[in-house]
Amino acid sequence: MKYQTYDKSQTIGVVIPAFNEGETLGAVLNAACAIPWFRQIVVVDDGSTDDTYFIAKQAAIQDARVLAMRLPENQGKAGAMLAGVRVLQTDLVVFLDADLKGIVENHFVELCAPLQNDGCEMAIAVFRHGGLLTDASHLGAPYLTGQRCLNRSVAEQVLTSLAGTRYGVEMGLTIHAKKHGWRVQKVIWMGVTHRMKEQKRSILPGIKSRWQMYSQILAVAIPANYSRAARRHSEGASRVSKLA
Repeated sequence: MKYQTYDKSQTIGVVIPAFNEGETLGAVLNAACAIPWFRQIVVVDDGSTDDTYFIAKQAAIQDARVLAMRLPENQGKAGAMLAGVRVLQTDLVVFLDADLKGIVENHFVELCAPLQNDGCEMAIAVFRHGGLLTDASHLGAPYLTGQRCLNRSVAEQVLTSLAGTRYGVEMGLTIHAKKHGWRVQKVIWMGVTHRMKEQKRSILPGIKSRWQMYSQILAVAIPANYSRAARRHSEGASRVSKLA
């Protein structure tokens, strides 16, 4: 279903976790800032070593809705998401990756509308016709997408228990949704893609980074690793709490 409008009765905030995304963050922020109905836009620089934080600060100067946060040390994606959602004062939160390409207003409308109009607990965005590799990735594992919309207070509650999972956060959210019977709506984002890790860090470092990401996902997904993952969740949540 294609949605053309959004429900003004609910406020919406955006959280963009970013680690060394200086090349692409500006375009994502431009797309988000062009949406007048976003109440807040929070960029969480997760200990970057490039100009990610500078770009976020510049955006904050130009748009009062933007808040640039900087974590003093890398917490991983889950910890950055939690730090960002904690400062939002909105009903809903939209999570966006910092390396997206091709997003326009109607993509955001389609992602938020299922929660506003259909009573879903979470909506996720899946890419189509944006790039061969990202299309294949989303076709094979759509529930690992980083583009989501859900209730802000619920997101904070769930992320508190997932803060140590790093790149396992999307799998953790998916498992939580299934366990608690959430209604999850998948929406198709036509023409959207993002930079693959191999494109960001060259082939070998990119493959290493991808392997680390999948290892973190498996640590959450495989029941045999639950106890170890839970311990990391607790430690991660504690670190983020001290930093927030």
